[in-house]
Amino acid sequence: MKLLLSLLLTSLYLFATDAFVNSEYLQKNLHNKNLVLLDTTDLKTFKKGHIPTARQADISLFRHWVDKTYLLMNSSKKIQETARNLGINNDSQVIIYGHNKNKELLKSSYIALALIANGFHNVSLLEGGYGDWSYEFEDEKSAFSTAMPKYKKGNFTAKFNPNILVDKEYVQARINKVPMIEARPKVYFTGEKKSKGVKRLGHIKGASSSYWRDKFNLDDTLKSDKDINAIFLGKNKLNPKKEVIAYCTGGLEASMNWYILTQHLGYKDVKIYDASMKQWGNLDDTPMEK
Repeated sequence: MKLLLSLLLTSLYLFATDAFVNSEYLQKNLHNKNLVLLDTTDLKTFKKGHIPTARQADISLFRHWVDKTYLLMNSSKKIQETARNLGINNDSQVIIYGHNKNKELLKSSYIALALIANGFHNVSLLEGGYGDWSYEFEDEKSAFSTAMPKYKKGNFTAKFNPNILVDKEYVQARINKVPMIEARPKVYFTGEKKSKGVKRLGHIKGASSSYWRDKFNLDDTLKSDKDINAIFLGKNKLNPKKEVIAYCTGGLEASMNWYILTQHLGYKDVKIYDASMKQWGNLDDTPMEK
């Protein structure tokens, strides 16, 4: 078993990508003509200060409400329109960051998911977000801006990948057949507390807990691959070559587990149940346990 785990870890390290880039990398490439820098914070905060050339990208541009209960990713046509309006071309390099405020890191991973699910793959998240950037370049006035950026409309052409997003019926048919990981805090997984907007307590039957925050340090930088794999390979017993289904409260938290697994560690077949517990936990007939 130890030998198998060692071999799996080695293979994953070989697949590690630039899914996460640091502030030094961004600073060196900030004025690359193909770079599109997206800021996930609210417009008010954005206007107070952001990284130069950044474009404010509201998460609401990528999702829509269903029955006023849960959110789903927008259609491929709308994602294409949004990406073009943000100046994204087919040959762009996209880097996404937040201001270290509530859920902005998760908004970054969801926007990355939306782009990747629609055929765009040259995307990275800024490790540590705006907080790390501010710390690294606090004495450089040119490292900050309050100006609204000007840019041309992009030409990105979306091509939807049907093998990433799954629905309730897909999940239900794979209970106890496919590993499922939940990204919510464990108190919601165990049913000790109730998630906001979710009627029932507990989790999808057979799922394991894998809180998204456990993969990050307090400063929003990613933990070591050794620590992350100890969670996914050791605790959650996932196989990098086999199917995994990720879910959470309403899609955002699961998007980070999905992003780390697929873009950073090279897992081959990770699905995401976008509606998650906002749908599953508000139905009376879906299999759940505590």
